[in-house]
Amino acid sequence: MTPASPTLSATARLTHPERPLWPAAAGLAGPFTKRDLANYLEVVAPWLLLHLRGRPLVLTRYPRGITGPSFYQKNVPPGAPGWLASFPDRPVGGRAVDYPIVGDARGLAWLAQQAAIEFHPWSARALDPERPDRAMIDLDPEPPAGFADACAVARAARQLLSLGGLRLWCKTSGATGVHLCLPIRPAWPHRDVVAVVRALGLRLAEWLPGRVTLERAVARRSGRVYVDYLQNRRGQTVCAPYSPRALPGAPVSMPLAWEDLGGDPPVRWHLLSVPERLRRRGDAWADLAEGGRQDLRQVIRACAAPLPDTP
Repeated sequence: MTPASPTLSATARLTHPERPLWPAAAGLAGPFTKRDLANYLEVVAPWLLLHLRGRPLVLTRYPRGITGPSFYQKNVPPGAPGWLASFPDRPVGGRAVDYPIVGDARGLAWLAQQAAIEFHPWSARALDPERPDRAMIDLDPEPPAGFADACAVARAARQLLSLGGLRLWCKTSGATGVHLCLPIRPAWPHRDVVAVVRALGLRLAEWLPGRVTLERAVARRSGRVYVDYLQNRRGQTVCAPYSPRALPGAPVSMPLAWEDLGGDPPVRWHLLSVPERLRRRGDAWADLAEGGRQDLRQVIRACAAPLPDTP
């Protein structure tokens, strides 16, 4: 990458900045180094931080790159800078965790230094951790189903929820799946969000028989798109919009306008192509806040409405 302005990697201390995090892969972009990650995060910071700021964060770290050992990081690690915010989670009967919260450019620089490749924020904010302000619909195709099938189910979900007057926002997962975001008023606990997204999944399975499943056993999902409603449980997460993924070619979980979903394969969106897309087209989720007053009960009304003849 060749940034036009001073980079995070120039202003922050990066150890081993030339270490490859994503090796070169046949037919895909790469290799990408730790410095490339820092430079990417600087460019997308205005948009990425909208989805990280104020939220407990789970990281996936790859100190030696995606071909080496990796681990999930929930707790703020020893030696973290004193300015790094955190959320001390003390659930009844659960394990105490001090989640990091990243809200500015220096926090992103810290993520790059940690070789944190994937960023998984909570669907609730630290100021109101028991009431999510987003319901996430994770559509995961099981081969021989693929990305095109996940896109078709995503469009059906959009059509179904429109019956209740609701708006959905879509993004690639960065792999073969699709993530749908339903912003809602933070008035319901996690268990209610789980129940409502499950009801939506069941209605989609009724509308698209043989194409949609809520079956948790992977071996029983063959050729169908799994609606993972359990990602809405307390502390469960999906990757953030604009988060890189630990896959060959350095793909990114890319927010898209609905008319663009499925127009390109997911590998089209990576550390090099995403900044250019943002410069040309802007943020496809720029109006996400407009959905912030949506009522979760509208999902139930949508699921109770007569199904259209075809999705």
